[in-house]
Formats: sequence, C-alpha cells, structure tokens
Amino acid sequence: MVFSVQQVKYEFLAYIKEFDPTFSNWYVGVADQPKRALFERHGVRDAEDPWLYKQLLTNRAARTVQDYFIGHLRTAGAPPVEQSEDVDCVYLYRIAAHTRQ
Repeated sequence: MVFSVQQVKYEFLAYIKEFDPTFSNWYVGVADQPKRALFERHGVRDAEDPWLYKQLLTNRAARTVQDYFIGHLRTAGAPPVEQSEDVDCVYLYRIAAHTRQ
C-alpha cells in the first residue's frame, strides 16, 4: 500500500510517541528495500527493536518525510545516496547500542 506524506508523518509521530518520545533517539532513512536497510545495514533486531517503514508514491515524497523528521524534529538520518524513483520507502528505528547509523 502506498501512503501520502501526511499519512506517513502522522503514523511515524504516533509510533515514536508510543515507544520513546525523544526524537534524537530515532533514525529516519529512505531506501528501495527498507527491510534490508533496517536489518542488514543498521543491525536492527526484528523482534526486539521498534521499527517501521512505509512506501510513498515517489522518491521526492519519501525525502520530504525524511527531511521533516531530520530537519524539524532533529532525528538522526543521512541523505540517500541514490535519488532513483525506486527509492520510495521511508523507515525509522529507535537507536540502540547494537544498531549502526
């Protein structure tokens, strides 16, 4: 299912507030394969760590969500290396001692 920018912002905010309302404890990224990014690149533990991802219509929409969280709410995150339209998912996870940014 594809979501709008506003839907994803709302869902991510609700998720963050549910688990840990300190924005600096979260990482927000964009990827074409968000589960690979979460579990392989960042070392997120599927059953233990809070994480979430959503697919948006375009790469620009995904970057808009990421920019909002990094720029306005001061979460951690890095701009995507690739700007392909295939990179249309935005993900977040709570930073832990075992995760890699």
